[in-house]
Amino acid sequence: MAIANKNVFIIGLRGYTQNYGGWETFAHGLLDNWEDDGVHFYAFEKVDKKEAEEIIEYNEFITCIRVCEPSTGSSAMMKYDKNCTDYAIQYVQERKIENPIFFYLGLRVGPYVWLKKKKIKNLGIKLMENPAGVEWKRTKWNKLVQVYAFVSAIMMAKSMDLLACDNEGIQEVYEKLLIGKKPILDYVAYGVDLVPAVAEPMPEKGKDFFNKWGIEKDEYYLVLGRYIPENNYEMMIKGFMKSKTNKKLLIITNYKTEIQKFHQHILDSTHYPDDDRVIMAGTLYDKEILHYVRQYARGYIHGHSVGGTNPGLLEAMAETNVNLLNDVSFNRYVGGDAAVYFKDEDSLKKLIEEVDMMSEKKIWDIGNRAKNRMSEKYSWKKIVDGYNRIFHQII
Repeated sequence: MAIANKNVFIIGLRGYTQNYGGWETFAHGLLDNWEDDGVHFYAFEKVDKKEAEEIIEYNEFITCIRVCEPSTGSSAMMKYDKNCTDYAIQYVQERKIENPIFFYLGLRVGPYVWLKKKKIKNLGIKLMENPAGVEWKRTKWNKLVQVYAFVSAIMMAKSMDLLACDNEGIQEVYEKLLIGKKPILDYVAYGVDLVPAVAEPMPEKGKDFFNKWGIEKDEYYLVLGRYIPENNYEMMIKGFMKSKTNKKLLIITNYKTEIQKFHQHILDSTHYPDDDRVIMAGTLYDKEILHYVRQYARGYIHGHSVGGTNPGLLEAMAETNVNLLNDVSFNRYVGGDAAVYFKDEDSLKKLIEEVDMMSEKKIWDIGNRAKNRMSEKYSWKKIVDGYNRIFHQII
């Protein structure tokens, strides 16, 4: 391993070489594009057996440290982040690591870091966090978990030297939330891979998917995301059903594995099975087919109302020409003038009918603005440059 003058311990990953999720996608975007050999990363990975613990020199920039946490359930990642914090402290002490930075992904262990912060800072360790979104507003959590998330968010943020927010709206939330002495509040976006236009003709597996659901190019609107209340499925489905469009609504989501009480509510409130334009297609993980689904859609409808920069929105902006976004600050900061906005089901109805009537030229103009915006503001190179600046700033 090359000797680096800055050493960044990433705490909050399930894995860099395994267990992919949102934070893992972020880590790959950041680390796979990294070029500055003055920074070395230590990426923690969760394993469930003690004998699986090991340290792997992945490449010149990355060391993977596998730490055991056998428990499962909602508290498992909190315990795991605590274990990683303790491991990182010991690692820095024993190996006399120079210019260490603990980079936390999310707010899970705010109280524990608050208790440990004096010891951590006495060792010369700098603390920074990407706080993700406003987790305490997620309605999938019960009230007790929401209270913990809020308290943990405050304690975590107040313990940090720097908050790296991935959305200007999140930065504004913490500006208002934190009273008294604050960490440095900075902004570095989430990144997106820029995708070329799909090849023609479509591969057979793509044709099979389109035939299965009875959809055709430019003849459907797309919804793609987690099936949870704060993503506003009820509003999107009702708004679409009110519209006079003869296009389909293709919903790709994990409705079979999410809370069934929520799905029953959607059924009772929308009666969407009675409208043959609405297609609840389940999940789709084949990336090649997803590129066709995004690029062939008339428009992508994004109902998210809680959180920062949503990776799915960036992917849609990079591929789908017309993006219809729920009008909240987080989405406004991402979409800018390269998207169109709705506030409720009635305004969504009107917007869908307007998009139906858009000329091909206007659709291409909006699409080009969206792709240019992703290239200029959300490319991984720009995100890497932003974090490199922060790592130099914090030391």
